[in-house]
Amino acid sequence: MGRKSSKPFWARDYRKAAYNRRYYLKKKMQDKLASIGIMAVGGTMFLGWLLPTHNPAYKPDIHVISTKTVQAAAASPTYASFTRNVYLPDFSCTVDHSKDSIATLLCENSDAARHELIFDQTYYALRQIVGKDGWKALRQEVLNDENTLAECIASPEVGNTLNIPKADPACYITHMDNLTDKYKARLSGSSLEEANRPIDEHITLQQNLIDLGFLKQNQGADGVYGEGTRSAILKWQQSNATLIADGFISDADAEKIAAMAENLPSLAAQQPPRINDANRAVFNPFSIPYKQNNNSIWPVLLLISLICGGIFFYRKIQRKKTFDATKSLVSTEIFRQKLNLQISRNQKITKDIYGTLKTNLWVKEVGYFLETRIDGIIASNVINQKDRQTLRLFAINLVEQVSSDPLPVHTQFDAYVSNPTVFDIRMNPFDYEQHCALILKNAGWDAHATHKSGDQGADVIAQKGNIRIVVQCKLYTGTVGNDAVQQVFAAQKFQGAQGAIVATNSTFSQSARQAASATGVILTHHAQLSNAAEELYYNALQTPHATDGATDHPSWS
Repeated sequence: MGRKSSKPFWARDYRKAAYNRRYYLKKKMQDKLASIGIMAVGGTMFLGWLLPTHNPAYKPDIHVISTKTVQAAAASPTYASFTRNVYLPDFSCTVDHSKDSIATLLCENSDAARHELIFDQTYYALRQIVGKDGWKALRQEVLNDENTLAECIASPEVGNTLNIPKADPACYITHMDNLTDKYKARLSGSSLEEANRPIDEHITLQQNLIDLGFLKQNQGADGVYGEGTRSAILKWQQSNATLIADGFISDADAEKIAAMAENLPSLAAQQPPRINDANRAVFNPFSIPYKQNNNSIWPVLLLISLICGGIFFYRKIQRKKTFDATKSLVSTEIFRQKLNLQISRNQKITKDIYGTLKTNLWVKEVGYFLETRIDGIIASNVINQKDRQTLRLFAINLVEQVSSDPLPVHTQFDAYVSNPTVFDIRMNPFDYEQHCALILKNAGWDAHATHKSGDQGADVIAQKGNIRIVVQCKLYTGTVGNDAVQQVFAAQKFQGAQGAIVATNSTFSQSARQAASATGVILTHHAQLSNAAEELYYNALQTPHATDGATDHPSWS
């Protein structure tokens, strides 16, 4: 129904097919430009990183001071006169804490942050004692005790439009010290020695564990002994058979760790120059200028460019292979569903009383088909969003092309009677009944139309071997209701048949489908009538007493 058009009728909702080709040509050019750009940018960046060292007027003098050297310098009076320790809390201050008075105080007041870190040391020592099973209860206890910190938050200032009260540092420090003393009373032995140690020494010991290789560099030395630091302490204790592996650093353990770190060879002699928070590169006017042979620049630059280009083209080839494979899967699924799509299109596209095509139901059906049968194939194989959109557009166009083909017709039937052998919506109901009978006869059934013989609702009776089925044929322009199901089910009982079918050129109502589900009647389009009959035939052969010919045969299930 409806002529085949060079454009899908939903072109106003989806991109035109011509745009698809323009998109491919544009994308091909973009890929070429991108590959050239990647190689050029990569080469320029690498060259810019290397070239300053070959400029005769530029002779940088870089000397790396090891962690131990920095620590030793920090302990000297001269260094201390120019610097002082700044403490930060155990959470990130880069996040906006403007609505949290206590968090704002800790990020702005180094002394308050130091007292919070001192409390953390006692808290984390207790965590090590109670173990993971006791962490939740301990945390809840601390949260309850920290409610007293509300006393340290002043009333909002008059005229403060943000209405954010400030916290009193002195009050906060007093409360935190009281909480520290309260929880420290539960500690003893090595855990108490650890909690009593100054926070700066904790930071130094953590850095020593990093230098010794027991704590990862990225975990950093912040004075908080979390799970990473506890694990590093246990590893260090287990590596020394004379120590008790309890996860705490006693005073004796602290001396041993410091001594081991002191005996480490110079980090500057072991490691290449690098800049980070622990090792900072500083200018040394007395060192020898850094030199490098510039003959190695261009081979390295060429190698980097080739690697970048190779990676880009490899990914491009793999992406195209995935795209083509997925496109093939989509095509296979659409052609596998070709007959169903043809039937659905003929049913969904209708004309109103003015002769105008009504396509909204077909558009909805195409969307449902894509969501249930195609989108899953695309999503499971393709990651790139543009490729997904292109494949979906391809699927829409192919569905329209495939479904627009005329329905297959059953020609060259052995004439049973002189009736039409090709389906046409204009045929009279009896011609349609004979058309259904001829379909079954051509499929190997002994079938005949009953016409007006009054066989209790059976328009066609067909038999193959000892299996008998009844068919009611409905040539409709509207929706087939449940009365057809009830009639053919009664005919099945009357005929002692092993199955019943309602065949139509149209669609079935919801109530008809519910009745069919309850009675075992099969609902089908006449183009699939032979398949439905074969399904009943093989199922009946597997059912006990299916071929005994009794009139009280159980209902089809």
